[in-house]
Amino acid sequence: MMAIKAEQNGRYVVVNTLLNTTDTTIVDQMNGRIGDSGRLVYFAAKDGMQVHDLTRQDAFIRAKDAAGKIKQVTGIAERIKPSAGLFSMYLPAEFYQASGDIEEAYLAITDSEGNVVSSVPLTFKVLENNMIITSNGSKDYIDQIDGFIDEMRDKIDGLSDSIDSQNRAYISLRDALSVYTDLINKNAVATLGSDNVFTGNNKFDKTISGTITDAINAESASEADTAKIAHKTDDDTGWMDISNNFLTGAAGTAKIRKRNGIVQLIIQAVTGYYDGNKLKNGNQLLKLPWKGSAGANYAGEYSFNYNGAAAALSIVDDILIVHWVTNPSTDKGIHLYATLTYIAND
Repeated sequence: MMAIKAEQNGRYVVVNTLLNTTDTTIVDQMNGRIGDSGRLVYFAAKDGMQVHDLTRQDAFIRAKDAAGKIKQVTGIAERIKPSAGLFSMYLPAEFYQASGDIEEAYLAITDSEGNVVSSVPLTFKVLENNMIITSNGSKDYIDQIDGFIDEMRDKIDGLSDSIDSQNRAYISLRDALSVYTDLINKNAVATLGSDNVFTGNNKFDKTISGTITDAINAESASEADTAKIAHKTDDDTGWMDISNNFLTGAAGTAKIRKRNGIVQLIIQAVTGYYDGNKLKNGNQLLKLPWKGSAGANYAGEYSFNYNGAAAALSIVDDILIVHWVTNPSTDKGIHLYATLTYIAND
């Protein structure tokens, strides 16, 4: 196998789809260090000497790192000029978990049905980082953090303890109603619309209202609500495109999914946030289909990387906002990328 250093055209790495599949393109722009939060790489796809038209096409990068773990990221981050083959892809932090040369990697271009129409072998390096201390080894990473849902199941299962407590209360109420109903059947208590005989001294200081039917209906409704709560752990909406939900001043790509009560949100190539909090209404970015908090007093905080430094998003009810950034910028070319997971609050 022959290694060929990638041609550079401005900020773009040129990848030739017609190269022999036994040749590997060295892409230094993909190099990083252990602990890097991610890397945005710009590509220019060519078919030999001609530009590759990416119209109605997509791409993914698949790699096996130095530890032998599989990594994959799917989807073009920004379609800069599809007809000229210009696009960018975002490699998340999971690609930079093991130091050494990547064992194998390739960029694949797919058609509108997901079929691979071309692939280009790539290689890059992950360097040691002696400035950080970590006990976490490299793990397989296939696009999204679905594995996180399994970890969250324990938290959701914890809800069952609360539901069980409610069930016990409902059962106690039902048993009490059964006893009372039995007394009614035996004419041992007074009932409305029936002839009641009071053999003892009875005194009524206030008006008595309501029926046993109300209590029975309330108990039935409670059982139905319990069933609905249990049913919520079976939902899976699949990935939904909510790119049209960006609020005034912001734009980009947004996909969201709710599964077993857990919401995953991915936003890519978002524009509109610059130095000086230019967005209206307190840096509001995106309206979400499911609430992620109980209001402004319980907004929560979700970390991401902005302009090469730490930043955080928040969810106030069903609105995603830019909470703070360490390194704000007036450059309109700085785009925002983030992936976050939260428990649906409705």
